[in-house]
Amino acid sequence: MPRCQDVVLRSVLDSINISETDVIKAINRLKTNSTCGLDGLPPILFKRLKHCLSQPLALVYNQLISVGAVPADWLTAHIVSVFKKGTAGDIANYRPISLTCVLSKILERIINNDILDHLHFNDILCSARHGFLRRRSTCTNLLGSLS
Repeated sequence: MPRCQDVVLRSVLDSINISETDVIKAINRLKTNSTCGLDGLPPILFKRLKHCLSQPLALVYNQLISVGAVPADWLTAHIVSVFKKGTAGDIANYRPISLTCVLSKILERIINNDILDHLHFNDILCSARHGFLRRRSTCTNLLGSLS
């Protein structure tokens, strides 16, 4: 078990300010082959119009953060089952995926990146942590435990 140590914060994450650059970076990381969410807008639309949409989206996102609310449609997901392998008649051969609004995915990615940057800058994350981190996986976790 890794030891937890007292952390002296070098910075405090008390607000998130979203820039046009943040929006463009998040749009660039969208998967173009993803399905539309409940809003019917495909990710490829945002990719192709990212330079036109980055400023208005940054303004909207900052306003939503300032009031602490998002549209109700952004909190709703459409759950569909996707066939994995095997017999199509066996429900165990399907996995659920949730289709969410692309606008909400972009905002989530920006906030996630800001939080992770804050955690890394303040050296809060333990080096033994592998879940949900860049360049870390179950494979790197296993390799670390074997050495």
